Amino acid sequence: MRRLNLILLFAVFQSAAYAAAPAPYDLYLKGDLLAAASAYMSEAASNQDGGRAFLNAAMCLRQAGRYHDAAGAMLKALAFSPHDADIYTELGWLKFHQADYDGARMAFETAITIQELHPRAELGLASVYSNLGDKEKTLAHLEKYRRLRPDFAGVDYILAWNYMNFNMQKEAEDALIEALRKDPSFTEARLPLAGIYARQGKFNEAWNQYYRVLDYAPGHPVASKMMKVLEGKLTKQPEEIRPPFRITRPLVMAPLDALASLSDSVRIRVGIGSTNTGKQGRNNFLKFKSFEGLAVTGKASGKVFAQIPPDEAWTAAYEDGKVALKGRDGTVYGRFQGKILLKPAKKGGSVVFEASSKCSNPWFRGSDRQYRGYIELYPIPGRGIGVVNVVENELYLLGVVPSEVAPQWPYESLKAQAVIARTQVLIRRARGGVHKKDGYHLCDGEHCQAYNGMSAEANTTSRAVVETEGEILTYHGRPAYSFYHANCGGWTQASKEVTGWGDSPYLVTKPDIAPSKSESPLDPWAFQLWITGNPQANCNYPGRVRSSEFRWMKIIRQKDMTFRVNRDYDVGELLDVIPLRRSPSGNVNSIKLVGRKRSVTVTKEHLIRNILGFTSLKSTLFEIEINRFKNGRVRNYWIYGGGWGHAIGMCQSGAAGLAGKFGRNYREILDFYFPGTDIRRIKYVKMPAKPPAP
Repeated sequence: MRRLNLILLFAVFQSAAYAAAPAPYDLYLKGDLLAAASAYMSEAASNQDGGRAFLNAAMCLRQAGRYHDAAGAMLKALAFSPHDADIYTELGWLKFHQADYDGARMAFETAITIQELHPRAELGLASVYSNLGDKEKTLAHLEKYRRLRPDFAGVDYILAWNYMNFNMQKEAEDALIEALRKDPSFTEARLPLAGIYARQGKFNEAWNQYYRVLDYAPGHPVASKMMKVLEGKLTKQPEEIRPPFRITRPLVMAPLDALASLSDSVRIRVGIGSTNTGKQGRNNFLKFKSFEGLAVTGKASGKVFAQIPPDEAWTAAYEDGKVALKGRDGTVYGRFQGKILLKPAKKGGSVVFEASSKCSNPWFRGSDRQYRGYIELYPIPGRGIGVVNVVENELYLLGVVPSEVAPQWPYESLKAQAVIARTQVLIRRARGGVHKKDGYHLCDGEHCQAYNGMSAEANTTSRAVVETEGEILTYHGRPAYSFYHANCGGWTQASKEVTGWGDSPYLVTKPDIAPSKSESPLDPWAFQLWITGNPQANCNYPGRVRSSEFRWMKIIRQKDMTFRVNRDYDVGELLDVIPLRRSPSGNVNSIKLVGRKRSVTVTKEHLIRNILGFTSLKSTLFEIEINRFKNGRVRNYWIYGGGWGHAIGMCQSGAAGLAGKFGRNYREILDFYFPGTDIRRIKYVKMPAKPPAP
């Protein structure tokens, strides 16, 4: 009896210890990948779900860089599911990335035997035959892949790579142009296209592509160098190659006159032409006018220094630490150390900045810019001219909503955007705003929210602002943190999962699918199939939303990734990139960069996105596969990703899907993305606009 009691007691302790052990999925989310793999393997040995547990173990091992062990786990899974095309396909990719091309080919061919025209198996076979030098089979399988994923820019990019390898330059050029048509932000496609143009002697076209690279990746070393090389070979002036957008007449809105429809609202201060951190750009020279005429006055003194006739362009230059105001003929009307105001002569007028190649700030160099309200100019020592647009809040929103979402999207999604953009103003304006030290409440870039001024306005978005006038999103009576992003990729993530974002109960992890459906977070195996596939989601909305925002890929060479990482972290030759902690949404919230000198862990969302390549990743929702030579040295990095933005709060593309596919109104859309919140209407109290101290 005593011996039996001891056995029972031991069993109780063993059971308690097992119950206290973290679940494999929890270990996976925490980034303890080897422990997660071990737990999944134990799970496979102890229950009837062994096949799935082996697959999950394989994905954890692969993420940890143990490709050989991952392949072994997948072979064990095949004993449970010998006719699963997906398992053979992922086994093929594991072998391909280890340069086992014969083993990869056999696995991919088996997958296609089971499931004809399997997209990822077709891509795998094309990649194998490319490395074996079989041009005919490579292109045949890539054409099949393109037919299966017609909207995916990645396939055109891979086609171009192979065309270049097979010395098919014209075909490579066409494929790169097609990739950029589907995804204009695909900088990795612009670089080889520029190279093709340069080799063909099309120097103007090459220069233009390198210029576009710098739009998305300022300071890119190759693009910066090549632009200087090409300068002496151009047959046109830069402004002829990239003619600026011009505003030649006043904007006429019909049938809606938003200015007449909106009541007066509080004034806000917006920093114009800001950098990606929201700071003032370097404005050495500005050219401006107004269709109504302008009065130039001193902010402190109220003195009128000049009256500018309608449609007559004057300039402001940063000279000797002052703002030099000059007339059309170059006459200097004053050199100002303080702030001057450019005010339209008529109520409802605007200020237009004309594009000028003399301006060092790209914002004022490539396009005319038009703003309601008035403009404040002032010198910033050692930097240039500060530019602030002082405008009423509701009029400001007329330029924000069409800058953030497409005016042709379903109307209820535009109204949802208007409400959360208005809420953002209240949050960011509180206590002087996040840019109080810069002298304004908000900047005009993605750091706060995009604002392209009056020239961006459209009837649909203006009507959305008018019909929701004064409405904001609240939680327990206070303005809610109404974060939003372009595309979540299929899942939103909770704010608490991301370093520095706090924990708001209405910013939750949830699938971006039909409101009537529910879905549990994806385990490692399901996530792999999901991120490399084309699943259903509100934000997967063909015809309305670019597919390149929902699913995207990059292939980055080892030397480029090593160069980029070492610009920020001195790790030496890069040996591995390991995604560690993840949200249940699948977003990566920490990565480990393994170098020959040392290893570094990166935990901040924007740093993770910025470090993996010369251009920022569209999101942290990604999986990375490392392709190696037979000797184990890294060849390149294949990154499969989804979404665009931080994935917290409202998915703008998903809002379009909820409105267009499911007929949801703006209140239902906001309730979907911010559960537990309410919409309330505020009343504006007109007060003098006291600017934050610069």
